[in-house]
Amino acid sequence: MTKRAGNYLIQSNYFTKSVLRDASEMQKEILYYLQSEIDFHDPNATGSVVFNFEKFLKYKNIKDKKNTYSPSEFFYIINGLRNINGVFYNKPAKKTVFFNLVDSVEINDEDTNEFTIRFANFGKVFFFEKFALEYVESSKVPYTQIEKNIIDLKGDKRKKFFELLSQYKETGVFRVSIEEFKMLLGFIEYTNTNGNQEDIATKQMQLELLFNEETAPIDVERVEYLKVWSEFKRVFLDPAVEEINKNSKLDIDNLIYIPKKTGRKITAIEFRFKKRIRKESLSEEEIKTMNYFVAYGMSEAQALFLLQRLGYTEMYRRLNQMITFNSQYDNKDSPLYRRNVWFENISNNEIKNLGGFFYEKMFPELKNE
Repeated sequence: MTKRAGNYLIQSNYFTKSVLRDASEMQKEILYYLQSEIDFHDPNATGSVVFNFEKFLKYKNIKDKKNTYSPSEFFYIINGLRNINGVFYNKPAKKTVFFNLVDSVEINDEDTNEFTIRFANFGKVFFFEKFALEYVESSKVPYTQIEKNIIDLKGDKRKKFFELLSQYKETGVFRVSIEEFKMLLGFIEYTNTNGNQEDIATKQMQLELLFNEETAPIDVERVEYLKVWSEFKRVFLDPAVEEINKNSKLDIDNLIYIPKKTGRKITAIEFRFKKRIRKESLSEEEIKTMNYFVAYGMSEAQALFLLQRLGYTEMYRRLNQMITFNSQYDNKDSPLYRRNVWFENISNNEIKNLGGFFYEKMFPELKNE
C-alpha cells in the first residue's frame, strides 16, 4: 500500500469518528479530493494546501466545464468550508472536542484556478500526520493546564470559556454554535426525570447525550439555563468578556464576539481576539519599536499597549505621517542645530511635549488604556 493510500484510509477513519455538519455535497467532494491529494506523512507540512480547479475537474472526470461551476463560483463554495465544524470524542483524554476545519481561503490573483486553503488547528490534525502526532502527545496533558492563570477568573464557567478560547490563540478566531457553546459551559444539561442522576453525572455523558439524543433514555430530560439570548448575554457573556479583557495576567486581549443568525434566530457566535503581548516575548523588531518610542517620551506600558493594539508597522506609519524630526539638526547656521525636536507635518509647528502629542493626537487609543 502506498503512503497516499494509507493517508486516505487513516483520514477516512478520523472522519468516521467525527461529525461534520452543514457541508454541501460539493464541499464533501472537495474534502475527499484533498484527502487523496495531500501527503499525510509529509514531515514538513505547513497546514496549508493549494487547490487547483482544473485538477479537481479531472479528478471528478468532468470534461465539459459547462456542466459545473465557474472558478469564481467555486471560490465561494470553497470559502464556505470555513463555516464547517465538527466534533469527536477523545477517549484517552475523556473529552469531546469541537473543531473548525478551515481557517482561511485565498485566491491566486495570477491564476484564478488556484486557491490556497489554510487549515484550522484541528483541520491540520485530520489532514497531516505531523499535527496529528503533536495533538496525540499534547492531549495527554490535563485540559485544565492550558492556562495556569485561569485561576484568576471568577467562576468555573468563565474559566472554561477561557480554556475554549485558548485553543485558538494562533488564529484569534473561535466559531461555535450556541448549542455547543452552552453545552460546554454547562448551561445545557440532561437530567434524569426519575431523580437518579448517577447515570448521567459526568460531563462526558452530558456531551454524548447532546450529540446522540435519539439514544438517550426516555426518562432523560434536556434542561437549558439562560435560554433567552438577551438574558444569556447580560448575565454571563458580556461580564465574562469584560473580565477577560481587563485581566492583564491573561494572554488574551481585545476579545469581542459577533452573533451569527440563521433567519431571525441567533444560532452561533464568532469570537475574535488578540494574543496579549508580554515584554519577555517581544520580537527583535517589537523591542526596537518599544525602545524607540520610550526614548521619545512614551512609557513602556503605553508602548506595549500600542504594540498589542496596533502593531509596530502602524505605529511607525502614524509617526511618519504626522511628524518630522528636525531637518536642521546638522546645520551649524540654524538655531535648531543639534536640537532633538520634532515638528507637526500639518502646521510645521514645533512639538513642545512629544509624549503629550503621542497621547493627545497620534495615538488616541492610549486614552482607553
